Amino acid sequence: MISALINTARKAAGYCGAPNRYWVPLLCGLAYSLALPPFNSMLHPVFAPMPFLSFAALIPFFFFATLQPRRRGLVYSYIYCAAMILGLHYWIGFVTAEGLWVFILIGLVLISLAWGALYFVAALAFRFCFKKLPRLYIVVYPAVWVLVEYFRTLTDLAFPWSYIGYSMTGILPLAQFSSFTGVWGLSYLIVLGNIVIWELVRAYVAREDVRQKLLTFGVWAALVVGIFVWGAVRMNVAPEAEAETQRIALMQTYMDQFNWGPGSLDTAVTVSDSMVRIAAAEKPDFIIFPESAMHCYLDRRAAIRERVLSWAAGAGVPIMVGSLHAEQAGRDGYNVYNTAFLTDGDRLLPYNKIMLVPFSEIMPFQAQFPILSRVNLGGASFKRGTSESIFRINDRLEIAPYICYEIIFPSFVRRRLLESTNLIVHVTNDGWFGRSSGPYQHAAMSQMRSIENGISMARAANSGISMFVDPVGRISGQTGLYTRDIAVRDVPVYRIITYYGRFGDWFVMLCLLIAAAGAVTLFTGKKRPGEITNPLLVDEQNLSPVNVCRSERL
Repeated sequence: MISALINTARKAAGYCGAPNRYWVPLLCGLAYSLALPPFNSMLHPVFAPMPFLSFAALIPFFFFATLQPRRRGLVYSYIYCAAMILGLHYWIGFVTAEGLWVFILIGLVLISLAWGALYFVAALAFRFCFKKLPRLYIVVYPAVWVLVEYFRTLTDLAFPWSYIGYSMTGILPLAQFSSFTGVWGLSYLIVLGNIVIWELVRAYVAREDVRQKLLTFGVWAALVVGIFVWGAVRMNVAPEAEAETQRIALMQTYMDQFNWGPGSLDTAVTVSDSMVRIAAAEKPDFIIFPESAMHCYLDRRAAIRERVLSWAAGAGVPIMVGSLHAEQAGRDGYNVYNTAFLTDGDRLLPYNKIMLVPFSEIMPFQAQFPILSRVNLGGASFKRGTSESIFRINDRLEIAPYICYEIIFPSFVRRRLLESTNLIVHVTNDGWFGRSSGPYQHAAMSQMRSIENGISMARAANSGISMFVDPVGRISGQTGLYTRDIAVRDVPVYRIITYYGRFGDWFVMLCLLIAAAGAVTLFTGKKRPGEITNPLLVDEQNLSPVNVCRSERL
C-alpha cells in the first residue's frame, strides 16, 4: 500500500514538474485558499474538516520552490504565488464602482502580481534555506514566513489579509494559541507542520531512512495535540455562565450601495427608524449600526442629525452609527473622515477611522509626496483620524470602536484595549465584496482579534456578516449575507487578560531572532555537500531509485 502511494507520488511529481505545465502551479495556487475561510463551519458544517488542509497546503509551494532546473522552479513558484494571492483576493473584482470596473480588474491583477512577488521572495528563501540549512531550516523557515506576513502590516501599502494562521478560526481549541502568540504563532505552527510533512514525504519517495522524520513528525503532532487540549480546557473554564452581560442590538440595515440614488438616504433613515423601534422593544443597553449606515455628513445635516438623536432618546440607550464627517481645514477646505458617531445626550461623539484602505480611501505615501494627493483613481480621499477613542457607554460597558479594515491589524487593535475595556465594536460595510469569500474572511479576522485579546466583540455589517463573539472566539447571533436583520444578544463583558494582550507582537521578535540566528549559522557554518535538490524528481537527475539506494549504502 505504502509502496503504491510512493510510486504514485513520484509519478505525480514527475508530471507536475515537467516543462510547460504552467497550469499545474496555477491550479495549485488557486487551491491554497480551500484551507482558509470561508471553507469552515462558518459557511456550512460540511466544511468543518477543511481547516486541517492548512497543514498540507504549502507542500506544492515547497515542491515548486525546490524544482530543478532552477529556471523552471522559479517560474512555477511565481505562478503559484500569484495564483495563491488571486484565490484569496478575487473578491476585489466584485467591487463594481460605476465606470471603474475595468480599472478594478486591472488592480486585482496588479495586486496578485505584486503580493505574489512578495511570496515569491518567500519561495526563494525556502529554496535557499532548504539547500544551505539542511538541519535547521525546519525551524528557521517558519520564522521567515511569519516575518513575510508581518511585513504586510507595514507601510502605506499595508494589506494584511488572510494569513495562513486564520485557518484555525475553524478549529477553535487550536486558535486559542493566538491568545499567547497572536495569529503569528498559528502561522508558525502551520508552516512548521507543512515542512515536517514535506520532509516525511520526501524521505519515503527517496527511500531514505524515515525514522528521524517520523520522530520529528511525532514531536510536532504531540505539540499540536497538546495545544488543542490546552485550548479546549481554556474554552471550558472561561466564566461565560457567571459573567456579567450587556444586551447589545446589531442593526444589519442592508442598504445597497451599488444602486444608491437621490432617494436612498431617505430610505435609509426610514428603514433605520423602524429597526430602532423594533430593537428598542428588546430593552438593549446599546444599539449599533454599521459603517456608512447614514451615508451623508451626519453632523452637518441638521434634520437627520436630530432624527438619530431622537432614536437614542426614544430607546433610552446610546446608539452608534456609521457616517461621513467633515471638519473645516483652513479658509476654504475641509477634511473628510470615515466616522462612527456615538450619541451622547444632544451631541454626537466622533471616532474617525485611522487605518485607511490604500487607493480606495487614501492615496499611499501622499504624506511623504504631497503631489500624490492630486492623483484621483476614484478613491474617497479621506483624512486619517488621530484619536484612538475609547467610549464609555454606561457604568459597566466600555468599548473600543474599529471601522472596517482596521480590525485586520493585530497590533493596532491590541494597543487601544485598556484593561477596563470590555467590548470591541466593529462596524463595517462588506457589501462591496459581493457573495464571495470576502465577508467570511473579514469576519474570521475579526474573530481572531477577540481570541488574541480575550475580549468580546459586537460586529455590525451593512450586508452581513453581523455577529457576536465571546472572549474565546465562540460566535453567536450570526446573520446571513444580504439580509435586513436585527440581532440582539446578552453579550458577556468579562475580560481575559492574555499574554498577547500584555506583550503584543513578541513572537514576531522571536521569529526575527530565529531568522537572524539562521543567517549567522549560514555564514559561519560549513558548506553542505552537493546532493539531489528534490528527490521527488529522481528521473530528472538521471538516477533510478535503485541507484539512489546503492549510493547511500556506499
